[in-house]
Amino acid sequence: MTRMRQVGEGIAALAVVVSVVFVGVEIRQNSEAQIRSTTQFVVSDYIASLEKISDSAEFACIYVEGAQDWLSLSGSERLRFSAYYMSTYYQLQEMHRLSEDGSLDADTWSGFHGLLRETTRYPGVRQWFGARRDWFSARFQDYVDALIRDNPPIEDYLFEDGVDPACT
Repeated sequence: MTRMRQVGEGIAALAVVVSVVFVGVEIRQNSEAQIRSTTQFVVSDYIASLEKISDSAEFACIYVEGAQDWLSLSGSERLRFSAYYMSTYYQLQEMHRLSEDGSLDADTWSGFHGLLRETTRYPGVRQWFGARRDWFSARFQDYVDALIRDNPPIEDYLFEDGVDPACT
């Protein structure tokens, strides 16, 4: 009877180990699925914001001029540029947080990090962020500040042709 009891306890212990391994695999798969879902959502949300530029020639001109020199825009143009950058930088702030938490695909975040590194080189974006930095979390401010500090501003006209005739 003792031998049967030992065999039974061994089988029970093995069943517990198998159950724990199974639960671990399930948790990992659920975590990976959650990361994919989160990544898909934030990327789709960001792409929707890009439509503001691509769907409006007028706003595209405001963007081009504002990225070069935000302070030279009229009041209403600064407002529209700010609204666009507030929307996109809030999205990027959330992506940054999700990335730090391990909840966003690292390869996807790498691309958005590159986008932030590039846009923070734009003189007008630097002007805008300097005026609006307090609207973001301290962590994101530090992150953007480091990008600005570590990457020189673009000195030449940003979009190659000097002045876009469509915007004059």
